[in-house]
Amino acid sequence: MRILLVPLLVSVVAAAPLSAQERAMVVLVAAADDDRLAPVEQAIGFWNDRLAELGLTLRIGAPEVRVADPLARSLETYARQVATRAIQQLPTGGFEPDPPDAFGRLEGDIVLLLSSQDIMSYAWPLPRTEPVRHLIVVRRVRGPYRSDPMVSSHVVAHELGHALGLSHNEEAHTLMCGPCQPLTAEIDDTGFLPLTQTERARLLALHGAR
Repeated sequence: MRILLVPLLVSVVAAAPLSAQERAMVVLVAAADDDRLAPVEQAIGFWNDRLAELGLTLRIGAPEVRVADPLARSLETYARQVATRAIQQLPTGGFEPDPPDAFGRLEGDIVLLLSSQDIMSYAWPLPRTEPVRHLIVVRRVRGPYRSDPMVSSHVVAHELGHALGLSHNEEAHTLMCGPCQPLTAEIDDTGFLPLTQTERARLLALHGAR
């Protein structure tokens, strides 16, 4: 990957060319030394390994990393709007706010915002958008345990799982748990919490050959 300087002093790590079976991904981050960037790479590696194990050709492409991009400001505002609506349990459907114009200037199927806000992390399918695109928000939380890369890598991997079509399960010691019991959970030999057999079957059904 190459680091470029583009107008408005945005530092961009350009993504490699994508194959037809790759999901394009854009990462927006305020600073190049953000401690969540390495966990993002680890989470992408985890998912690409699992997809390969299942015999699927789908992959998550190497992301385009945009540092201090002015587009992030409107995405941060939108991220808080979505989080607030979820907390207040407001209706979805045609009621969600329209995505900001910034999304039209970002080419990723998955846009990952490493947020500067202390809001919940989530994956969100953009409303009224075809084909479906996802916004993933990973919050910035102060505190010593939140800087643990293992925590960050699991948060990113969990939200990427939603973007790949998985929902929460009721098994508290798995990657897609909801709710989870992190203090008693143990990672497997992948370095992550496991997927369930039902989730593996779901990925095959969603992304297998037709």
